[in-house]
Amino acid sequence: MNADIPSLATWQLNRKLGLKHLEKIIPDVMSVNARETKKLIPAFNNEIAATPYIKALTQDDEIESIVILQGSDIVFEHYSYDFSSSSLHSAQSATKPISVLLLERAINAGKIAITDKVEQYIPEIGSGFYGCTIEDIMSMNVRHEFNEMTAYTAPEGSRLHLLRVEDEISFGYLPLAGRPLLARREFAKKLRPLASQPTNENTDNTLVYATINTEVAGWIIERALNTPLSLQVRELLHDIGAENTVHMSLDHLGVPSIGAGLILTTRDFARYGMLLRDSAYVKTINSQLGTKIPESTQTYRLSLSVSELGYSHAGWGGQFIYVNPELDIVVAIFGGIKGEDPMNRNYFQAIESAIKALNAYFAK
Repeated sequence: MNADIPSLATWQLNRKLGLKHLEKIIPDVMSVNARETKKLIPAFNNEIAATPYIKALTQDDEIESIVILQGSDIVFEHYSYDFSSSSLHSAQSATKPISVLLLERAINAGKIAITDKVEQYIPEIGSGFYGCTIEDIMSMNVRHEFNEMTAYTAPEGSRLHLLRVEDEISFGYLPLAGRPLLARREFAKKLRPLASQPTNENTDNTLVYATINTEVAGWIIERALNTPLSLQVRELLHDIGAENTVHMSLDHLGVPSIGAGLILTTRDFARYGMLLRDSAYVKTINSQLGTKIPESTQTYRLSLSVSELGYSHAGWGGQFIYVNPELDIVVAIFGGIKGEDPMNRNYFQAIESAIKALNAYFAK
């Protein structure tokens, strides 16, 4: 491996560099070259470039790239000094909306309903998910014992800390260090309700974030359609219409990590956003309330953050995908947050301010 690229043991200590080379670092990856490329048309808009909030993003050294589409037009594009239109980057949790695109296909095939219970499709599932609906798990509305937002600061040796290590090993994100291989679905089966609660019901309807929820949704969709998730994801990756190779990380059994595994260029990230923007099902998601996101006016429903301005998803370390079907907009951003907090609130507030300004510009 190139000496400049972090190893599996060190990439999370240098996330800015590691996120740009993850397809070379993690052990198991699926790769797709699209059968047909979706054409994008350069149509740079100087007024957008001059918008103060957009300009501020281009001056942020933690922003690697930005692509803004209206329709199929690239109306704005920006890259940092060591990044380009052909550079790959991990989307991290901005991958999660893949699950709603797969769900849409299963619903259209008449094979599934969001009110179905997890155990209808996965009778062997553990008590952490038992009794929950598909909508519950895809809306992060389950209070099982694994909460990613608190796991990072859990005391060493605690059950939550041990689960975090197992979670990352099952992703392929950490060296084994003498530990056995662990599949994502085996990790899901072992989760239980919180020890302090009799059930996994989320009584206050506040987001409890766990990537494994999204991947249990993928397992359900696999069972519902009786088609391996890897084949469904491969087809969806073709549908992106990418101009460069698109990668998806896998666990050691070859199951795609639809919660965080997407690796692609920024233009192709925007093409993925087009699938979300143009999805008939995504346009129905705002019709019902989702799970409350703390310190936000947005809600989380079916693997998307929902607001009056559209649909989005952030990703660990500075990634962001945003779509507004009404204004035909897609915003795709890759970042490399360098500080201790990989989900720095100020960083994402700057992006949200730029999106508000962009909406105001296109709505006038």
